[in-house]
Amino acid sequence: MNVRSQLVYVAVVITFALGLAGLVNPHFTARLLGLDVVDPRGLSQVRATFGALHLALGAVILRGTLRRPGARSYLRAGALLVGAVFAGRLLSVLVDGVVTLVNVLFLLSEGVALTGVLLALLGAGRPRPGPRPRPPEDAAGR
Repeated sequence: MNVRSQLVYVAVVITFALGLAGLVNPHFTARLLGLDVVDPRGLSQVRATFGALHLALGAVILRGTLRRPGARSYLRAGALLVGAVFAGRLLSVLVDGVVTLVNVLFLLSEGVALTGVLLALLGAGRPRPGPRPRPPEDAAGR
């Protein structure tokens, strides 16, 4: 497995882990993100946005790793979405001055995820090296 494959699988694991945390334990996820849930609707939002949406994004990226028709489209969608999350967080760090350990760790993990997806996208569609065709035998059957 090459570095490109490793990075894209790291992106999938990070995205799935965040999604599972948001879906299974929205209180923990809200605290981790510095959010106060003051109404049960807030739990619904955490489960939907930070849970189910991240799980779906991880599935999109994972589907893009399969060597099947349309894989590039899935990788493009994954790169666009992870890139948007990364850009939003970077903007918050620069404009809002939100430089905390957790925020920087999220920024770094999203940067790694984006790098992995983009590298996978660059490598998608290239033919895999396979066995070389054997030269045809001549008419004498040698």
